[in-house]
Amino acid sequence: MATEFLTAINATKTQTSSTSLLHLAVTFKFLWSPAVDLIGTRRRWMLAMEVVLGLGMMLTGAVIGGDGLTAFWVVLALLAVVHATHDIACDGLYLQALDSRSQALYSGTRAAAYRVAMLVGSSVLVYLAGRTSWPLAFFTAGALMLIVAAVNAAALPRGGQSTSRPRASAAAFLEAYRTFFEQPRAALVLAFMFFYRLGDIMMFAMAKPLFRDIGIDTAERGILNGIGAAAAIAGTVAGGALIARRGLQSCLIPMTYLQNLAIPLYALLSLLRPTFPGVLAVVIAEQLAAGVGAAASAVFLMQRTRRAFSASHFAFATAIVSLGSTLSGFLSGPLNDAVGHTAFFTLAFVASWPSLVLVLFVPRTPVEESPPAR
Repeated sequence: MATEFLTAINATKTQTSSTSLLHLAVTFKFLWSPAVDLIGTRRRWMLAMEVVLGLGMMLTGAVIGGDGLTAFWVVLALLAVVHATHDIACDGLYLQALDSRSQALYSGTRAAAYRVAMLVGSSVLVYLAGRTSWPLAFFTAGALMLIVAAVNAAALPRGGQSTSRPRASAAAFLEAYRTFFEQPRAALVLAFMFFYRLGDIMMFAMAKPLFRDIGIDTAERGILNGIGAAAAIAGTVAGGALIARRGLQSCLIPMTYLQNLAIPLYALLSLLRPTFPGVLAVVIAEQLAAGVGAAASAVFLMQRTRRAFSASHFAFATAIVSLGSTLSGFLSGPLNDAVGHTAFFTLAFVASWPSLVLVLFVPRTPVEESPPAR
């Protein structure tokens, strides 16, 4: 919504693109993630952050009516940190409560829910803003978040956090990181996490300019976005279900190859410049593959965590993935300008090659046996 708002008020391109910097909160969330493991319960952290997010979205609607954008950026920056903290608590709660099979199902459902939420934010609420006003749209977003918090407060089970966890201290904070690096082949695991979506993110970053340049107009791109999101949701749910049934040991290698072998399809688009039906077919195929790959990535990250520090370990793992995504996304624009679409998407595929090699050697069994699902 923030990007759409800035576009609507004719903000500069630099201001609009600066919203990507808010993602740095996710990249660096591992710095404070041990606090969620060591202080209070993950359930309380999760619900508290949802309430703060809801009220913060309403506050955003209130400040955008003033002069300038300083207050708007301050609120957004604070909400980015709150959002990252909510991620830590949410992932930690479910990682502790679910066994390996349930984690696989959860990964697909979680990714699908994320896509649905993006559709609501980038489509429904933007449409509401266009028909009414931006303050009302932000207020509605906040109200929806508070409803989610109320539902979770009623539905989430209480308890479920180990009573034998380490006491909050500087030593316990360091223990959270040390125990992650003690896992087998830790350096290999970190390298695989960094490279896993490098090419995929590069491709995604420049997909919209490619569609525009091969003659797909705004309305058609809107259709592609909607159908592509539906395909990605289907892919993540199907991927999670398949991993739950067959296990990550059997699925990680083929799913990694499926995700990355879809990247050259965009190089073909730039060469062949097909009509809308041809582009739609490629988008559906690629988004299905991306959804399956996202499910495999999520389960792999879950299985590299230990229960005592599940929130910290998962936050650290996703931060490594986020760092790769941020760097590749940032460099995509200048690289595309320099070499053109066909060469760029070819290079995006080349950027995926390290993951195709590393996946053959990374551990594919959980670093720690999971308890029965609660």
